[in-house]
Amino acid sequence: MHKLVFGLSRADGMSVEEFRDYWLDEHAPVASELPGLRRYTVSFPTDPDRSQYDALAQLYFDDEAALEAAMDSDEGGETARDLANFTGDQMLQMVVEEHVVVE
Repeated sequence: MHKLVFGLSRADGMSVEEFRDYWLDEHAPVASELPGLRRYTVSFPTDPDRSQYDALAQLYFDDEAALEAAMDSDEGGETARDLANFTGDQMLQMVVEEHVVVE
């Protein structure tokens, strides 16, 4: 299982509530259409004032080829373009291979 992990900040002038609402109501439905997407989670900090990022997203794919195909798809382009509508300049992006230690 390969995973794309994002740490994202909210756009300047956007409140924490506006950021969360946009992500869950507008962006998540778009990202959910990525081909080959197996699982998609979004986590928001319980104390936003003490966190470097305003959200952490994890997108799961069977393998790296499936992840790359999703990012290269029309849906991947639409998802990436939508980030500009609600995210700021601070971003962490990493492709990882997950190893479950405790389930």
